[in-house]
This record gives sequence, structure tokens and C-alpha cells, in this order.
Amino acid sequence: MSTAALSELEPVTPPETHAAEIAIEEVSRDTSRAIERAEVAAWLDLYEAAPADLAARQGLTIDKDGDLVWTTCTTIPFIHFNCVKNIGVDGPATEEQVDTLLAHYRDAGIRRPWFYTNPHTEPSRLRCWLEARGMQQQGGWERIYRDATPLADEPLFPSDPLIPVDDLVIEEVTPRTASEWASFIDAKYRLPTSPWLMALVDRKGWHHYMLKRRGAVAAVRSLFISDGAAWSGIDAPVPGIMAPSFDLDAMLGERLVRDGIAAGAKLIVADIEAPRPDRDGPAYRNYDRLGFKLAYLRNHYSYLPAHSS
Repeated sequence: MSTAALSELEPVTPPETHAAEIAIEEVSRDTSRAIERAEVAAWLDLYEAAPADLAARQGLTIDKDGDLVWTTCTTIPFIHFNCVKNIGVDGPATEEQVDTLLAHYRDAGIRRPWFYTNPHTEPSRLRCWLEARGMQQQGGWERIYRDATPLADEPLFPSDPLIPVDDLVIEEVTPRTASEWASFIDAKYRLPTSPWLMALVDRKGWHHYMLKRRGAVAAVRSLFISDGAAWSGIDAPVPGIMAPSFDLDAMLGERLVRDGIAAGAKLIVADIEAPRPDRDGPAYRNYDRLGFKLAYLRNHYSYLPAHSS
């Protein structure tokens, strides 16, 4: 009997799986729309605040056609600045829309525009249309959300007792500290957006936070609240991607949730940007402790980089 035949008789060991470390909720299409709209509202307001000279210099625009929103930046190849935010979310997409958007990006000289899809985007064959035009799934983010259920009074992520209490401090950004906050973000992402970021400080709906370690900024995160829906973003360093530790971001997340609920948020939306197949690991555990549920994986489609085969 051949070696191949013997191997076929050996028992197959199924791959080891782990229980998800966050509650998974099968959300409705209406809930999915509310989740996506919370982020779109933040980006619309963010672009409205962009200084005109910076926008002109960087070729930075945001456009709308009905509810459809997309961004363009001719100088910075950053996913957020060259993406269709919500195709198929507020109504069924069409192939004509896809072709028109791709033509727009081609005419602007954008080589890698991005499209987002999720289990509720319409129609379901939208992914097929993107793939038929040469785009491929390039990862994605877990969409997570929570309601206004209050957290326990006790801190969820207390500081290490071996670290002096004054070594880790969370501050809300003020006009006086705006430059320090903006410079930290630009340094982490290698972006020239400090004037834009500073325009968001003290702007209605925005709340920005810095976690400082021994007086130096170590992590940041922001919250935008509009019509009772809050979106959490502008985070740096991104845990699991730009930083190995999730602890500092968890502490910031707790502050955002507490302040967001106090400010009237009924829905808070965030992302896990380093998803894991089994939905386990520190990001999932931390957000579960913060009362978040996992709605779905939002897939990101674009062309492969030019150097890729």
C-alpha cells in the first residue's frame, strides 16, 4: 500500500477553535444602517472643518450623491481619504454607481480607491461587481457597538498598582493642548494633517482624549456624537497594528464610553482593526468588558498594490 493511501486512513484532526470573547449579535439592516451612518456623520463633519488652504493643497474633498458619500485625496494614499463610505447601505447599489465612482478615482489619479461592504449592503452581489472589475478583499474591520447601558462605577481597567498613580493620566484635549495632540497623531501616521485636527478641538460634537505616561502622550482616541449616535476613531497607535499592547487603548475606551453616555449617546460605534478568525484576544475581551457587541466584519475592497502579484 502506498504512503499516500496510508495517510488517507489516518484520522483527521479538526483545527482547534476558540470561543469568541465578545458577544456576537445578529443585527438587523436598520441597526447596520445606524452603525454605518454614525461613522459617515463623523466624516462629513470632519471634512466640513478642514481648513480651505489645507484641502486645496492636499486635493482633499468629500462628495455626496443623495446618501452616498465618498472621499478623495490626490496627495495622501490613505484608506480613509480615498474611499466610498457607504455604498449599498442606505439603498441598493447599482453597477452604474460602481463604474462612475471608479471612473472618478481614475480621473483623479487615485490608483487604489476603497469600497466597504458588510452583510447588509445591497445587493449581495455588490462584492461580485467589485471583483469583476479587478478589486479584491484587502482585509476588514470588526464593527462593534453598544447602547447606553451604564458601566459599573468601579474602573474596569485600573492601573498597575506597581505604577505610580500619576504616571498614567487621561486628559481631554483643549485648545491649549491641541497642538501636542495633533502632532502625536501626525507623527504616528506620518501625515501632514495637524491644522485639520486642531480645527476639531472645541468643535461641537467632538471629544478628544490623550493618555499620557509620565507627562508624554502615549495614546489618543476621539469620539464624535451627533443625534444620539457616537463614533469612536482617530486612534493612535492602533492596538495590534501600530502597538503590541491593548491596555492603553482600553483605558481610553472606558473614558470615552463613560463620557459618551453622559453626553447623551444612545449608540456608540467602534472598530477592531486587527480582527482575529476566532474573535478572541485582548481587543475582543476589552470591548466585551466595555459592553460592546460584535455586529459583523466590514470587508474592504481595493486593487492589489502595483508591486503585488
